[in-house]
Amino acid sequence: MCDIDTEHKPVLDTRLERKRVPGKCIKCKTAKPNVTIRGCLYCKPCFVSASIVKFRGALKKSNGRVEAQRRQQNGALEPQRLMVALSGGPSSTAMLHLVADYQQSVTQKSGDFVQPPYADIVVGHVDESALFDVPEGAVRNIANERTFHETSLEDIFSVSDDRDVLLQIVRASMASEEQQSGGGFSAQIIKNSDKHTPPRERLRQLFSALDSDSSRESLLDAIRTFLLVRLARAHQCTVLLLGESATRIATRVVSLTSCGRGFSLPFEIASESTWFDGVTLIRPMRDFIAKEIAFFNRWTGYTSVVVPTFTTGAPVHASIDRLSETFVVGLDRDFASTVSTVCRTVQKLEPQAEALSACPCIVCGMPAEPDAQDWRSRLTVGQAASSTLPSSGFDISSHLCYSCQNILHFSESADSGGLVLPGFCVERIRDHSVSRPSASSNAEQHEALRRQVEQFFLNSDDEDGDEVDNCE
Repeated sequence: MCDIDTEHKPVLDTRLERKRVPGKCIKCKTAKPNVTIRGCLYCKPCFVSASIVKFRGALKKSNGRVEAQRRQQNGALEPQRLMVALSGGPSSTAMLHLVADYQQSVTQKSGDFVQPPYADIVVGHVDESALFDVPEGAVRNIANERTFHETSLEDIFSVSDDRDVLLQIVRASMASEEQQSGGGFSAQIIKNSDKHTPPRERLRQLFSALDSDSSRESLLDAIRTFLLVRLARAHQCTVLLLGESATRIATRVVSLTSCGRGFSLPFEIASESTWFDGVTLIRPMRDFIAKEIAFFNRWTGYTSVVVPTFTTGAPVHASIDRLSETFVVGLDRDFASTVSTVCRTVQKLEPQAEALSACPCIVCGMPAEPDAQDWRSRLTVGQAASSTLPSSGFDISSHLCYSCQNILHFSESADSGGLVLPGFCVERIRDHSVSRPSASSNAEQHEALRRQVEQFFLNSDDEDGDEVDNCE
């Protein structure tokens, strides 16, 4: 009997330890709680420690899947160089400190030498002061003494790429319904002769020409992603951490689906995404709701800055994204598991085989559904525009996703000459035509496509001519 009692005693104690103590922290069961998260009570120390453990667990899982894929492709590999995308907001600020703490904790372990998870950690930031009132130097102060790399939104109109681009801007124009043979949408790009407008002014003209804040937010997100990926490549970083919280991911699921981006949704909200060549995007804050991040920063003393958007201080119905955020946050307030349920569900989404091989949209860079143009013409109703397409232009209709088609179609400048777009739109067309196998059945089509877009890039003669003009 004594042996039986002794054998069962640890089991009983373990069960008692797991029980919640009313009015006490769910972890230590002794301290008074300071915050309630998803119906669970936490004291400050237990909440901070639990947040650190949760972040490291999510990051380790992502690293494990990424490393397994790299090892399968290339064998044994060295630690990767990491870039943390820092906007200055609460989520990216917490992420920066958490990943730096994780790197330091691993290297400071006693005993034998432990290889750090990453070869180096640097900070990447996109300066948006051209569009919003952002305190100068605030984000750099958050990065403290860490290696800080910065790029600006207007850099998309600056000649700073390794590729030689004749003009860093192209012009898209809309045709009337009667002139469209494909059904419902048509757009072309032509060379832009304006070389004197400053990049910052071009950027402002681009966003002011869009007809809604929803379109402006979508385009800003696409440009920001492009600049961050380019910044990571420029500094030899193969991993890019994005600070999207669970609340933000749930909001994006609703807003992206509403905007017609369901085809690319698995790439845009995935825990790890390898859609962009040479850079893996990881979202390690995906398990944190916005409330958790706010309390974590407050109790650890991490300061952040207010990151303004097009709808800051605007009504709820100002944009699709703002309305989606209000909807998700309201549901989560009344039903505490809403955000986590949405995030767990969308993580099960798998991209279609057609999406994996689809050409990227030349505006947002995400997979463009091949029949998006015909699908749009069957399901939408609109008025015919009065503008006409230039005969010398290059048709980009089949190189746009459904959402970006709407951005161009409903722009206010469609009747006045079109939108001025960044030069990376042409680069994506050329890169796609070059990357296709030459032995495929479409080899002749891709070669013709490459010849069509060559007119937008400099050759050696043009470079010499420009140098002569500059000398004169």
